[in-house]
Amino acid sequence: MNRNWTGFKVLAPAALALVSQAAAADVLLTLGEQDFTNGSTPGTADFLTAGGNESAPFDGVFSGADTASNFSTSWTFASYGSQPTILGASLTLGIYDHESAAPGNQVAAFTLNGFDLTSAMSTLFEASGGARSEYDVYTLTLPSSVFATLGTGTATFALALQGPGLGLFGETAFNGAALDFSTLRITTTAQPPTNNVPEPATGALLSMALAGFAATRRRRAQ
Repeated sequence: MNRNWTGFKVLAPAALALVSQAAAADVLLTLGEQDFTNGSTPGTADFLTAGGNESAPFDGVFSGADTASNFSTSWTFASYGSQPTILGASLTLGIYDHESAAPGNQVAAFTLNGFDLTSAMSTLFEASGGARSEYDVYTLTLPSSVFATLGTGTATFALALQGPGLGLFGETAFNGAALDFSTLRITTTAQPPTNNVPEPATGALLSMALAGFAATRRRRAQ
């Protein structure tokens, strides 16, 4: 076998490995675990048991009660490092018995590091799910206006609900609920183009590897 071709076969995988590393900087963090499927109706005891070993507020414990007080809690994604360049972000959460199918808007407030996202979360809740004792998974695309605060490396979300809720015999004055899990996804690298043409940074890494191969080939020729 030609030695130069052998050298290329060694260097090419190394170049591809560098390219792969350059595209692996996205942030994906999850608090809690998804214990049920979207749209299911687990019993309250089952929900509590499933989250028993998880950290609050994802431990299956209700915040508020339909007969006495409203749901209100917060959770923080911390120490994921500063992100100077954010191209997109989303938040996914699983919530139980939040009863957004009741009349009106059940989201009293929703914020990220103090930035108001109430309207966006309310629209999401009203679009689907929310029956009594129902478990639903929602994914909210976060607006570019919060990218700067996300880039600080700490993201604290706070969610508060309001009545009416849905009780066994109709509407209730208050709205209790429970969280199951939450996932924060931050996109910091562009997706590969559909025509498979390398992006500038990717192309530069590949060019460096090929240049090294060419230098090795010249030395062997001499």
